[in-house]
Amino acid sequence: MIRFKKALRLLGLMVLVVFAAIGVGLNGGVPMPTANRKKDTIELLMESDDTDEDEAEEIDLKQ
Repeated sequence: MIRFKKALRLLGLMVLVVFAAIGVGLNGGVPMPTANRKKDTIELLMESDDTDEDEAEEIDLKQ
């Protein structure tokens, strides 16, 4: 019975390895991230003309 359990465990491991190999073969594996890729360093600054008017209104309301 112990030999049967060992053989069954070994057979299960072999089946898992075969399934993994088939899955990698079909999907092509996991892509590795590149270390030298440039990061997005562009920052967009938006300025609106309404801020000056809003600030002027706030100053008038405070006085």
